[in-house]
Amino acid sequence: MIPVISIVGFSNTGKTMVVKRLIEAFKDRGYRVAAIKHAVHGYSIDCPGKDSWHYYQAGADKAVVLGPESLTIHERHRGQLTLREICARIQGVDLILAEGFKGVPGPKIEVIRKDFSQTRLSLGEDLTAVVSDFPIPDNVPRFSPDEIESLTDFIIDRFLNSPNHETTSN
Repeated sequence: MIPVISIVGFSNTGKTMVVKRLIEAFKDRGYRVAAIKHAVHGYSIDCPGKDSWHYYQAGADKAVVLGPESLTIHERHRGQLTLREICARIQGVDLILAEGFKGVPGPKIEVIRKDFSQTRLSLGEDLTAVVSDFPIPDNVPRFSPDEIESLTDFIIDRFLNSPNHETTSN
């Protein structure tokens, strides 16, 4: 089973930057990584006026764009898919990093910034680590935003070096 780790925190705390830097660190080490962004307010992936935009606007259930090094599938669905349903569609990676999904059970890394986090999220046993620009009174590992390599080591040791996990990069 592919490990899924959610990066959570309040708006503007740096979650996207942490995910981006983790992806880079894992890629530098030869791992294959998927990233999922929970866009609670919706999103637009296509440019108005482009062919694929017209297909989707016309009602296509799936609009696919294929390029030399990428494939994008814009797919309609009814209701909200669960993180588990999304992850079940992902194959061929060693790790899935999910930004958001704080209410879904599973390991979480909370991102906290002094000027943007007035309170802490209530994550219970799911809290695995914290990325923070100030000391916190917690019994979980804490990494500064500049310690992404150490956080990467922590994730590898905790989630990728388990006997139940086989990497696709080997």
